[in-house]
Amino acid sequence: MIDEMVPAREPLAEEPIPARVVRGGARRPRRTRRARPTVRSGSLAVVLAAAILTGLALAFQGFARWAGEHPGWAVLLGLAAVPVLYALLRGMPHARDLRRAARAGMAEAEADALAATRTAPPVPVDEPADPPTRTQQPPLLADAFPPGPEEPTLAAPFHDGRTAPLPEPEAPAPYATEPYAPDWEPQLEPELEPEPEPEAEAVALTAAELDGVDLATLDFAALDADTFEEAVAALCRRDGCADAETVGGAGDLGADVLATAPDGRRVVIQCKRYGPENKVGSQDLQRFGGTCWSVHGAQLAVLVTTSEFTAPAEEYADSCGIRCIDGTELTAWAEGTGPAPWGPGATLG
Repeated sequence: MIDEMVPAREPLAEEPIPARVVRGGARRPRRTRRARPTVRSGSLAVVLAAAILTGLALAFQGFARWAGEHPGWAVLLGLAAVPVLYALLRGMPHARDLRRAARAGMAEAEADALAATRTAPPVPVDEPADPPTRTQQPPLLADAFPPGPEEPTLAAPFHDGRTAPLPEPEAPAPYATEPYAPDWEPQLEPELEPEPEPEAEAVALTAAELDGVDLATLDFAALDADTFEEAVAALCRRDGCADAETVGGAGDLGADVLATAPDGRRVVIQCKRYGPENKVGSQDLQRFGGTCWSVHGAQLAVLVTTSEFTAPAEEYADSCGIRCIDGTELTAWAEGTGPAPWGPGATLG
């Protein structure tokens, strides 16, 4: 009774699997996508490989330990394992056979695919209808659009109802009678500045010539290095050092003039003929201070220059007891308005 009351269900109709239609008429079946290996499967393979390698390493370590404790049994076991390994290697297929089998399988698969494409019946493809041409479109009604603003009318009359005549060209302007004036200004060559006059050559005098020269009017900066040393020695002889002489040159060890002061002290003088932009630094004082006392036995050390001294050089000279005479003091000494190095204000050694 119950079976008669329940209506029978109709079986579900199976939907056909859609196929890709090619323009040429053949229907190409859809290709199945191959499952790509994911990161999870790759990491799992790495973990398994690591576990297998670790197990082999532990097994080999245990076998090596057991073989060390039982060498006789280890030899017998090795001799028994040699035929087994030989039989396994003998029974395994060679790499050449494996490559041949793989090539044969690939050739069979290609032949099956080619036969399937040749036996498949062509399926017609419904081409889309061509779009309607311009002549097939219905004409537009004039009253379908509201009238727009009136277009402006041209002053010139129409000849054919579509175009207006072009205006007549204007007469060209007469040529200008004024002279031509360029828009750019000519560039004048810059005036060359006069070349600076070359510096005068340093004056060179001997000791005999300096003894007959008025040292008060002598320009010490115009002398060369050797003449400057002779001029300082001449100043010493003029002011009471009769035995003053120059000893400068290679190997002088910082002493250019040696003299004996009127009070009997040994005077050691170093001469520095520098320009106004070049000052005597502390290094010059340090080199002179290292030899004037210990090597030359100076009781009064003097450094004379035509320039000036730096502040560190003056501080070092004060600490070592070296008398410093710059260009201004040298001029005053030569003119007689200033004291000599061994006069008032001199530092005693």
